[in-house]
Amino acid sequence: MSIITQIQIHDLPYEDCEKSVEITLIDPAGRKKEKYRLGVVDANQVYERIQSGEPVILDNRYIKDFSLSNYRKRCKLPQDTAIELHDFSAKRAYFETENGTDFSFTHFNGDATVFDDCVFGDGPVTFYHARFNAPIVGFQNSHFGAGVVNFQYAEFRTKHLSFEGVGFESGDIQFISCVFADSKVSFKEAQFGDGKVDFHYSTFGNGNLTFDKAVFGGGDVSFKRVDFGDGKVDFKRAHFGNGEIDFSEAEFRSGKTVFRSAVFGNGDIIFDQIISESDFIFDNVQFGSGKLSFFGAKAGKLSFQLCQFNNYVDLRVDKVRKIDLSYTIVRDIIDLMPTERCAVQLEEMNFSGMRNLGNLYIDWQANHVLSLILSQEDSSLKQKSEQFLVLKETYNSTGRYADEDKAYVWYKRFELKADLKHAIERDPKNALWAYPTAFSKWLLFDKIGLYATEPVRVLFSVGVVYTLFSLLYLVLPFMADTYIDTGGGDVLANMNQVAKAFYYSAITFLTIGYGEFYPVGIMRVFASIEGYVGVFLMGYFSVAFVRKVLR
Repeated sequence: MSIITQIQIHDLPYEDCEKSVEITLIDPAGRKKEKYRLGVVDANQVYERIQSGEPVILDNRYIKDFSLSNYRKRCKLPQDTAIELHDFSAKRAYFETENGTDFSFTHFNGDATVFDDCVFGDGPVTFYHARFNAPIVGFQNSHFGAGVVNFQYAEFRTKHLSFEGVGFESGDIQFISCVFADSKVSFKEAQFGDGKVDFHYSTFGNGNLTFDKAVFGGGDVSFKRVDFGDGKVDFKRAHFGNGEIDFSEAEFRSGKTVFRSAVFGNGDIIFDQIISESDFIFDNVQFGSGKLSFFGAKAGKLSFQLCQFNNYVDLRVDKVRKIDLSYTIVRDIIDLMPTERCAVQLEEMNFSGMRNLGNLYIDWQANHVLSLILSQEDSSLKQKSEQFLVLKETYNSTGRYADEDKAYVWYKRFELKADLKHAIERDPKNALWAYPTAFSKWLLFDKIGLYATEPVRVLFSVGVVYTLFSLLYLVLPFMADTYIDTGGGDVLANMNQVAKAFYYSAITFLTIGYGEFYPVGIMRVFASIEGYVGVFLMGYFSVAFVRKVLR
């Protein structure tokens, strides 16, 4: 958050300083945030302490135009000469400058380096090629003015590095090619201004990195080609502005990367070609209207539970173990179609509870959709059936009718299993009717015609049923007092038994009813059944055939 400072210099002493300043911090609304006094110290006095090798303690001090570049000129040293500062402390200090505050090529040694609650006035601030060797380095609650903040090529060989609560204004923030070693790094609740935030080519080690509740302004944010090491990366509840967010070609190792409940603006969010062994958690994240892309990415898991996508989402990953889209709302396009560059290798995918108001581009064959859903260990039968229903609807809306039929068949299969399981769990006695009902549905709708998606299969079933009834009429007379009466017709009477059985079965199955034959005895019961089955199967075939032709 931007702050305005009012500075009044007094001749009144403060501690061991001859002069003091009164600092008043004012927020953009004109309200006073804080008022305090600092002792005034001259930059030349600080240079003398550095030259003599004394510890530099600037706690509660106001210093103007401090620059180690000026110090090197004064001492006639090359500008890349390393300056050693031991146990440096500038807690609650105020650095004011017009030309820039310069700590470039500084080696901070000792037990701690402290810039907590420090204020840097407007103008550039540089820690270019600085090296922080102290175990604890703190910029906690410090504030940087409107100039560029430059940490390029800085090395943090520390255990704990804190930028918690730090505030940056409108200048660019550059952490390009920094080395954070195994430091535990915290930017928790940091406030970044409207300038570009750039970490590209930086390297992190085994320490955790957190941007929890950090707020990024409207500038671009770049973590391109960053090596995040093995530590956990935490962006929970972070707020990103409308600039482009770029993590492309970054490398994540064993640590989990968490964006849970983060808020993104309308800029593009790019994770193209990232390499990770760990999981990425985007649960309950708010996405803006910019593109979200994981093209060519490799990761353990991508989880987007409870997210709403108002934008194009490119999930044409290279290799990911699991993608979780459960309970998401899709208003645009989610693209999972394989390409020549990306095979989209997945072991598991879950989109149970998804509300698909847009389009899900996924190929049944190339994406191995069936195995992705069947391999789910933590989803119920009902949830699996809902996922196949989502696929059925999205295939229909995009005109991929062959894939729609496959999804519809598996939707009905899992729906049948789920209903059977629910009935028995509700009351075990329901098994008496639930199992026969489920078997009948399985036989009639699934096995005979794949839920009216395959007319050829229905026609084949017609042939099988017709043949079985024909053979039944052929063998029944040898087992019971029953036969087919010819009504005395000479031609019909001379028919052999096989021809008679198949002919009678045909006119009964098709309900033609010539009246040439009629059954006698128990064969009447089977003839009635065959007539009903014939009507049902021919109707079933007509539905499947017309459905296929119209599409």
